[in-house]
Amino acid sequence: MIGSKKVSVSATPGKTKHFQTIQLSEKVLLVDCPGLVFPNFATTKADLVCNGILPIDQLREFTGPAGLVASRIPQFFLEAVYGMKIITRPVEEGGTGIPTAEELLSAYARARGFTRTGQGQPDESRAARYILKDYVKGKLLFCQPPPLDDVDPIEFNRELYDEGHLPEKRRLALAAMNSSLDDGASMADSDMVSTSQGPKSKKLDGAFFAQGQGSSAHLRMPFNHKYTDQGTASGKQLSGRKQKTMLALEKDVDPNDLKLLTSKKHFKNGTKGNGKRRADYFAD
Repeated sequence: MIGSKKVSVSATPGKTKHFQTIQLSEKVLLVDCPGLVFPNFATTKADLVCNGILPIDQLREFTGPAGLVASRIPQFFLEAVYGMKIITRPVEEGGTGIPTAEELLSAYARARGFTRTGQGQPDESRAARYILKDYVKGKLLFCQPPPLDDVDPIEFNRELYDEGHLPEKRRLALAAMNSSLDDGASMADSDMVSTSQGPKSKKLDGAFFAQGQGSSAHLRMPFNHKYTDQGTASGKQLSGRKQKTMLALEKDVDPNDLKLLTSKKHFKNGTKGNGKRRADYFAD
């Protein structure tokens, strides 16, 4: 407006620290003053970071602002913008269907190869700086509705999360992926709560529907099932320890007592004549 540079500008909050005036004309006076306002009584620190009031590079606690971004921007749009897959906790295991800050940052760090030195774990703090800067710059767009109108913020911003608001490279990649799949699915179809099966349920189903000797989803029979007439047509005969156990169960005798009676140690303490048994000892 003046035709020359008068003030310095920066995207970092707190750049302007002094009050200065610029005479534009005889009747118009421009005022350059610090624009930071800290409404701590009304908002949290996470809101201050997402609103661009606090500097992101000096941020130490990033879980709150990242969780606020994850709750405002839909999961399918985050995955489409960054080309990643966010693995969330299923609803049946206590999940809400909305990614948490840890799930969002961990997915972004793995997709970009950000790891901590020594351990190889995802560097969530570095991922948080990238995501928060994209949110403040408007790459991840979210608009607050007017305070006087009773409007749901999610419904107010729903039309912003479609393929038209994606970067050009991501639109081309998404179009190529959809053409290869050719299933007619769109981004709007993913705007729903994730109800995928959890690992615990998959493990239970895998054990219950495992391929066994019989039909799937049937309880497996005990070991003696195949040795009786009910198990197989041939009626395979038992031998050894299993035969003695079955005999004790049929006679309503404790298998341990039967083992003691049939053991050779039972007759070692007695005399030689008393230790002999007749052939039909177990006939009755």
